[in-house]
Amino acid sequence: MTHHTGSVPETKRKKDWRDQAACRGADNDAWFPKPTNYAGVRMAKAGCFACPVMLDCAQYALRTRQFEGVWGGLSEGQRNTLYKRHRTADFDDRTVVRNAVYRALHDELNPTPTLRDLWDDRTYPLPGGHIGWRGDSGNFSWHGHVYTPKQLAFILDRGHKAVGIVRRLPECPVVECVNPRHIADNEERALRKQAEERAAALDAAAEELAS
Repeated sequence: MTHHTGSVPETKRKKDWRDQAACRGADNDAWFPKPTNYAGVRMAKAGCFACPVMLDCAQYALRTRQFEGVWGGLSEGQRNTLYKRHRTADFDDRTVVRNAVYRALHDELNPTPTLRDLWDDRTYPLPGGHIGWRGDSGNFSWHGHVYTPKQLAFILDRGHKAVGIVRRLPECPVVECVNPRHIADNEERALRKQAEERAAALDAAAEELAS
């Protein structure tokens, strides 16, 4: 966020990083959302992340101890944390600033895709309520773990790993279908078989009583 007090300077300032700031000429209020306005903070940060002078802005804010607004991608809380960890003089060192900023913003600048992200990216609807999988339908690796598309579907739908092999249910005719409602693991298939056997036994008993 560029620094603007609203006052008219007596002499024109020298050109510096502020002349290249992405927020130059923008609505300053957008970079001063309330800390509880999470959507506003995220939007301001997105502008900072695309800014060519993000580190310059962050260094200015840290050196001058700005407590409000989003500066150089850093929220108020993130800057307050850095103020506690460093002396103000430390921020004169560009290397200290770079390391501190990228450490504070690591998860935001390097978002980790989730299994849900992978599912949303790789699946597509098929006629009849079936779901297809883009690309190779075999095993794939995610963060060191190996899954099949059907195992992924099972985990996301049931909230836990499958017991044994995940297979299509007999009534689903589409081989490549990964609809979570059309698959079952060993445990669910066993329970399903038991339920069918009990139902068949009850039907047989009912028929015998009726005859």
